[in-house]
Amino acid sequence: MVWTKMMMKTSLVAAFAGGFMFFGNATNVRADDRDSCYQNVQNLERKLDRDVDRHGADSRQARHDRHEMEEARDSCQRRFGDYDRDRDRDRDHHDNDDRDRDRDRYQNNR
Repeated sequence: MVWTKMMMKTSLVAAFAGGFMFFGNATNVRADDRDSCYQNVQNLERKLDRDVDRHGADSRQARHDRHEMEEARDSCQRRFGDYDRDRDRDRDHHDNDDRDRDRDRYQNNR
């Protein structure tokens, strides 16, 4: 009886530890997937720019590239959220840091 309880507790602890290891790694995979998704969008933007330069803005190639890029961007936004909003938020945060540093420098020199 004691042996059974001890095996049950050991199994339960092992299952929890395995779950933590599995789900702890899931956030890293999700971040890699997100980066890969938006990297694909950036590659499609470069392809669109290249085809616009080669064939013109209203060409069949440019229209196709635009369509592919929008589909990829929509897919990433559905899966991971709005990349541009996150990028703008990060940029605004850095701008605020610069303003704070400038303000502190000005106040210290008075």
